[in-house]
Amino acid sequence: MLRVIIAMIVASAATAGGQVLIKKGMQTIGSLETYQPMALLSYFGQALSNPYVILGTILNGVFYFLLIASLSWADVTVAVPFTAIEYVFAAILAVTILQEVVSPVRWAGIVLVIMGVVLVSVSGEATTHP
Repeated sequence: MLRVIIAMIVASAATAGGQVLIKKGMQTIGSLETYQPMALLSYFGQALSNPYVILGTILNGVFYFLLIASLSWADVTVAVPFTAIEYVFAAILAVTILQEVVSPVRWAGIVLVIMGVVLVSVSGEATTHP
């Protein structure tokens, strides 16, 4: 169980970092305002060549590889809820990197989600057999 916890904490930190970097990259590109085919190609070409978007996508890939490993070690109902730890990392990174403001109600919601993760993790005995 410890390896699942460690893998999912690292995975959640990676995906939160990835999402924040993608957001930062998209802020430099600007918002999508038109849906004309050539404009879409140009817009997504800029996104796919943005270093923040590239690094963020790589970090999201790290998340998926660690999730795959965790699913080989634990039940889906144990491993997947650990992804909710991402909310903590995302909020902290959003505040520090993107200068977003997270309201007390959102922090309270994050705490409730983490309490749920703790409940799932303490009941993390395997229910399936290979």
